[in-house]
Amino acid sequence: MQASEAPTIIHPGWNQYRSRVIAAITDAEMLMQQLGRTRQGKGLDSDGLTAEVALRLGLRIDTQSDFDVLNDLVRAVRPIGREALRATREDQGGQFSLLLL
Repeated sequence: MQASEAPTIIHPGWNQYRSRVIAAITDAEMLMQQLGRTRQGKGLDSDGLTAEVALRLGLRIDTQSDFDVLNDLVRAVRPIGREALRATREDQGGQFSLLLL
């Protein structure tokens, strides 16, 4: 599916899609922390995170419009993903399990 064809806020599948985007953001941010990238100021910018989310969700970004749609959503929900990451870090005392797929 192309990113521009993804569910919108009026679509019944919106909440599930939004949750998947947040989970992909959280996973990518967690991986960057595990690799020690965020402490060194080398974390993903919103463009890199958008590309990572598209890869994780299997979304195609063929046009600038596809990218812009997904990038706007990533920017909007990134704070939610970071908050989930912070809460998990506090709950687990800073420890994360690294899942190898």
